[in-house]
Amino acid sequence: MTAITGYDEATAAALLDAGAVLPPGSTAREDADGLTVRTYTHPALDDRPVVRLVPGTLGEAEDLALEFLGLAREPEVPEAGQVRKETLGFPAWALVNDPANGHHALALVKDVERLARQAKSRPGHAKDGFEALGERLGRAVPHFLPTFYEQAARVFLQHENTTYAAAFFGKARQAERVHALPVDEERQRAVFLEFAFAGALTVKALKEHVKDLARRLDPAAAWTQFRQLTVERCAAGMPPYASLPQDARGLIRAAGLDRDAEESALVADLLASPAAVRAPASFWNSYRGVLSALAERRPAVRARLLEIMPAGLGRETEDDEFWLALLAECGAERLLTDARAAKEHAVDPADWLSRWAYFRKHGGSYSRRSPATLALVARMAGPLRDAGRPVDLFTGRWHAGADLDLLDLCAAEGIPLAVPGAEVNTYLPLPGWLKDDRAGRRDLVAVAADPRFRRLLHQALEAVGRDNGSADLLRTVAGHPVLRDVLREWLGQAAGEYTGVTGLPGARAALDRLRPFRPVAAEVAPDAVAVVAGQAVAPLLGRTLRAGILDELGWPALEEALALLDAGAGAGGARTPRPPSTRPGPRWSWRTGTRRSWSAPRRCCSNTTCACPRNWTAGSARGAGTWTANCW
Repeated sequence: MTAITGYDEATAAALLDAGAVLPPGSTAREDADGLTVRTYTHPALDDRPVVRLVPGTLGEAEDLALEFLGLAREPEVPEAGQVRKETLGFPAWALVNDPANGHHALALVKDVERLARQAKSRPGHAKDGFEALGERLGRAVPHFLPTFYEQAARVFLQHENTTYAAAFFGKARQAERVHALPVDEERQRAVFLEFAFAGALTVKALKEHVKDLARRLDPAAAWTQFRQLTVERCAAGMPPYASLPQDARGLIRAAGLDRDAEESALVADLLASPAAVRAPASFWNSYRGVLSALAERRPAVRARLLEIMPAGLGRETEDDEFWLALLAECGAERLLTDARAAKEHAVDPADWLSRWAYFRKHGGSYSRRSPATLALVARMAGPLRDAGRPVDLFTGRWHAGADLDLLDLCAAEGIPLAVPGAEVNTYLPLPGWLKDDRAGRRDLVAVAADPRFRRLLHQALEAVGRDNGSADLLRTVAGHPVLRDVLREWLGQAAGEYTGVTGLPGARAALDRLRPFRPVAAEVAPDAVAVVAGQAVAPLLGRTLRAGILDELGWPALEEALALLDAGAGAGGARTPRPPSTRPGPRWSWRTGTRRSWSAPRRCCSNTTCACPRNWTAGSARGAGTWTANCW
């Protein structure tokens, strides 16, 4: 079998992150460590050796821990592979750096293991237990506290509890400051990277670390460590924090470095992270000029900006338009409006517009009018028509809906659209559209002219009638040249439905739909009003009375008999449920726990006489214990 002896950097990093053991010499990455084979012997084991696979960094600690148990290591230590480098934890660090007091650390091992088992099911109890052990350890050997708290944090990381992990990591750093402990820079750098990559490095801890770095290290080294930590933290899924630009500029200035070059390199690395989509507004505002310059030097940045939907900016229309302005300044907009540039950078304008329309809803069913979005889509119309790929403006988080102005613009420009079917409940925000006084309101001619959207306008008009300020909105609709015709058509259809009902309940439902439109109905659709007024109500009343109403289906004598049956069944341990009534005619059925003697028409049960109608038919048994009474 041929061994694989080399990997590219990306593959090696992915395998190490997944916990793989690579062949020896596979990578020269800084975060890779040799996996050693360590053999131990003990007099009580005769010739049976104990073999341990231990990362090289932790080898010395492993030797000391097993020496405490009386095991001796053989001199030869071959390397079996490569794994991700681990920092010395607890109790390994204590055994290596202070073996004279190592017994304090070993005395806590069993308690740590017990709390580790509780961390998943009872995290609160485990947290309290680790804190109590920390107080005990701090009284005897306070210089063990940082590694102890880090180990507690790792326990919670194993169960994906980053909140408690971050809290104990903060306690470790606090112990260093409170007890004025010396800091091993290389070890602390590795620990910070470990927790940054795990997503357990809080903004507070990072800002405190910035101050500590500036105090302990020379400015250039402090900036290098901070930059690496920031990038690793974002790679782990944590977005850049709000004051990152100010902290970075302070360290760059102290180091005397070229600010433009350093900020460009930092921003490029952060943009590549998936967490960039949640970067706060302060990040984009502070680095707005840097992004423009970076996009000039690295055109791929423009395509990356189009992939990002900035969830951390805010939910207002002004925040969305800020992002569009940033895209224009960086030259990313040209990839949406120029078909040749879009093809060169593998950008799909239809896909971007679909994602942008969904993003602007911010978790709702529709978005508010955005003049900047309308202007951009007008410039994108040519490439979108030529591409012929449908744009989805309707998909929402919970319900389908669309921005009316954007929908009208796309329909007017002939942009292909993916339209939900008639079975999908789709909402057009006509009430909000009528109240919105921003610039860019469309005339809705194109929407009204398309049969697919005209039916949606009909549904939207009903929502206008249900609005609290419907009277004013309806007058606005009546004065709108396009919506007036749509309303006239809808009122005619609703009047036709009213004339087609066969009973009073249907008539009431039809009139309830029409009632909100009384202020403008006579002005907009006098023919529909005449149709409704001319509808004869007496035939509807007669048909309803002949068919019967629910109140007529009651029969007091039977209700009394059923109450007695219930009481009798209850005494025997089984309760007879009340029978339901259905149409046509009263029909009752019930099931009893035991077979009962029951006859009709004279007696409904063993001790009650009922005044039954003459057309009552005798009850019949349908299966064991099931009785049915019918009255036709």
